[in-house]
Amino acid sequence: MRYLSLVILFSLLGLPAMSSLAQQILTVTFQETNLVFTTEQFAALPHTEIKAMDPHEKKEHQYSAVSVRDLLSQAGAPLGDKLRGAALHDIVMVHAKDGYSVAFTLADFDEAYSAKTIVLADKEDGSPLSDTAGPLRLIVPDDKKGSRWVRMVTKIEIFDADHK
Repeated sequence: MRYLSLVILFSLLGLPAMSSLAQQILTVTFQETNLVFTTEQFAALPHTEIKAMDPHEKKEHQYSAVSVRDLLSQAGAPLGDKLRGAALHDIVMVHAKDGYSVAFTLADFDEAYSAKTIVLADKEDGSPLSDTAGPLRLIVPDDKKGSRWVRMVTKIEIFDADHK
């Protein structure tokens, strides 16, 4: 009853209900843009199927994932013809719930600079990721080491390395 009362109060105030707040799984930031995705919103994004060898398990898996390039583009990151000059200073930090993070250059995600497709997976072999890997996991195919395969991704941040 108390939960229902809070949901009604939140809706009257125009605030999101607590259940939708709990489902927020990813934030993508660039300058003044702050995209927030719930589980449902992320699942509705265009997904691709990719097979990749998990460098930790030494086993191939089928991942259902979203291109990180597409997420960066939605946030307004300068990709394609706009990725030149000062934009080549931009760093992409991928942060995990456990405090782990890795850095990439923005060019690592651009087709003109790299043939690698880096993705953010929400499913492995047809099932949602485990609690120790998900709800989102960064997949970096063909990396020889697994240190950039980030588990429990919660935030992707793009910033100019000279002005952080």
